[in-house]
Order: sequence, then structure tokens, then C-alpha cells
Amino acid sequence: MLKVSSARAIINPSFPCKMEGYHEKRFSLFQKNENGIAEDPIRTSYGVRDDLVLDTLYLEADDGKGVVIHIPDIIMIEQSYGDRAKDTLAARFGMDKEQFIISCSHTHASPLVSTGMYGDREPDQEYLQLVIDKMAMNTEYCLAHKKEASATLDRHQIDGYYCNRAGLDVEYYDKIDTLLFSDAEGHGLVKLLNMACHPTVLDNKNLCVSADFFGVIRRYLQSLDGVPAAIANGEGGDTSTRLTKQAGDWNETVRIGEGVARQIVEPNAPQALTLSSVTITEVPFTVDYVPAEDDYLKAKKTELENRLGTLEPGSKEALLISACFLVDVEEKLAQTRIYYQMSSFIYDFGALRLVTFPGEIDTQLAKRLRTADNKPTFVIAYTNGFHYYAVNKEEYGHNHESYNSRFPYGGAEQFIDRIVAEY
Repeated sequence: MLKVSSARAIINPSFPCKMEGYHEKRFSLFQKNENGIAEDPIRTSYGVRDDLVLDTLYLEADDGKGVVIHIPDIIMIEQSYGDRAKDTLAARFGMDKEQFIISCSHTHASPLVSTGMYGDREPDQEYLQLVIDKMAMNTEYCLAHKKEASATLDRHQIDGYYCNRAGLDVEYYDKIDTLLFSDAEGHGLVKLLNMACHPTVLDNKNLCVSADFFGVIRRYLQSLDGVPAAIANGEGGDTSTRLTKQAGDWNETVRIGEGVARQIVEPNAPQALTLSSVTITEVPFTVDYVPAEDDYLKAKKTELENRLGTLEPGSKEALLISACFLVDVEEKLAQTRIYYQMSSFIYDFGALRLVTFPGEIDTQLAKRLRTADNKPTFVIAYTNGFHYYAVNKEEYGHNHESYNSRFPYGGAEQFIDRIVAEY
């Protein structure tokens, strides 16, 4: 019999704390104060807008094998940190590392938790340890309080509140999949939502840590029926509220969060699932290339330089190319070797599949993961590592995400091919 449990813990940092998500130095040209002077590219927070939480969900299939999903409200999980968390939890609870999924909501109102944006700034190690300690606490609670449950899957169309950042008419994952677990009497125990969007309603003027509109969705849904709702973020790499939000403040965060939540309150077409067993498959992938020998990168540098020469100095596009795109390309070309080892994990429960991805993934790449066959599939990105953007070949070279991608041109497709081959 399927068994399920969940736990939630508050993971607010100590203040003041540095924040992560905006204000990279190369973008400070667009972030000036009233005197026209670029501000400190790293924000300092002195308080909480709404609590950051760690949501933990334990799923034990009929065969007795369990999986623990941890989703803290932080911006990213660096691979070294994800490995550290899984090593700690596996040793403490006598489980395999692969039984732990370490993901995150990807809120940009997050404490500084990585060296990705600011290599010269060390994250607060006490805070990172606090989050691991809360993972251990939640895991202990879940293992002691698991209940027999049934699972029901539903899907809702979401309209009007977020979209592909390339345009209102460009494809994006406009659904929210809801996995509801209920006890023998039909009372809800916990919901796992799978949606795809950057939680970035709050802009770079915000100086309070926050779960952004994901937190609003969770609270709104739980206020209606008392059932905790955890959100696993999917292919949000090219999806956000950038083109749909009316402001970057808290009122707008509430408007969007509640607007999304209202669209998933009523059942749509729920179907019962039998999670009979779980098979865990690791899909490793290696990125390994010499940038100076990459013809695509060299051609792109020439293309950007030629384009820059046709623009009015000081224009927004000129600044974008000179301060962002060219910086990324030149930083890549300056490296003697780009080498990363990463892994995706497939959790096949028979009637449902969870697929993790160690970074950001765009709509077209994740679409292949979701539609390779007829099995319902949750794409859980920002998980066990953060190797920045996986960008499909058609979009590669047309947005800043592809310029700071760790994948070479076409590399992301190769990774997706390997994942799908394991289905």
C-alpha cells in the first residue's frame, strides 16, 4: 500500500543577509539610483516579506521503497551542496543517496546560497547548514508519520498570469499538474504541484526575503481545505511573469499568486493512480569541450561585435551586448576547458514518472521529457545541482540564457536524448 507523509519547516536566515537573484555586476548598468549611480550589485536584506519554508514529501510505493523530496525556498542547489545534503541524510537514515531529491523553488528573493553569480562572495555556511538540519528534521518526522494513502492526478490550464519571456504567443508549459494524496477516509494529506515559472514577481527593488508568488499559491490553497501544497518547479527557464505583471511589488505578487491558485481549486479531470513500485535510474552526462576550439562560440563573438558596431552607443541593446552577451562569450573563450559532470534521475512509480534536472530547462527541451510516451511525467528542475540554462538549439544564441549556459550548442539536446532513452 502506498504510504505518504509531509513536513514543513521555516528556513528564514539571520539578518542582515546578502541576497541572490538580481544585481549581478554586469546588469548594474540598468539598476541605478535616483542620482544615476549604479548601486551595490548585491542586495542586503534586513527582514522577511513572507516566510521561506522547506517543504518535504515522503512517498513510499507499494513495494516499500521510499523517496524523500525536499524543496526549500532558495534560488539554487549547487551540486556540491546537493551532494553534501544527500550524503548527510543517507548516512543518518540508512537510505541510499538516490532516495533523496534536493530541489528548490528558485525564488529570486533568496538569501545568498551559491557562488554562481558572485564568485568572490562566500554564502553563509551557517545558513546552508541550517537548511540541511531542517531537511534532517523533516525527514525524521516524515519517516515516523507515514500514512496509507491513495493518489489522484489532475491537470489545470493556467491563463493570464505568466508566459514565455520571448512573447505572449510563444509556447510555454501552461499547465499545473496536481498530485493529491488522501487517506482512507478521503481526507487530503498533501498535494504536490508541478508548474513551470520563474518566481520573480518581486523585482530588484525588493529587500526582503520571500517565496514570491509560489508562497501565495501555497497559502491560498491550504486556506481552503487545510491540505499542505508543495510546489515542484519545472521548465521555468524561459517562463516568467515579465510580460504579464503590472508591477514588481508585494500587491502584484498576491494578485498573481491568488489568480493562479483560483484556477486550480476545482477538480478538472482527476484520475486515480496506483504507485506500485519505484525504480530509480541515474542518467549521467558530461560537458567537456575547449571553448577556443568551438566554432560556434567564435562565430557568435564576431556576430555580436559586428552588431554592436551598428548600434547607437548607450542604447539598451548596445549595453545588453557589451555588458552581458559579449562578457559571457569572452569569459567562455578565455577558459582552457569547460568540464562538468551532472546527472538527471528518473523515479518511475509505474503510473507516474518524476524526472529531475540539475539546472534550468526551457519549454521545448522539457516538452520532450513530458511527451516521449503516455506516462504522466513531472519535470522537477533546479534539482541536485545548478548548471545554469539548458537551451534548445533554435533558441541558442538568441537570449542571454544561452550565452551563460554551460552546455555547448546542441549539448542540451544530447542530454535529453539520454534521459528519454532510459524511459
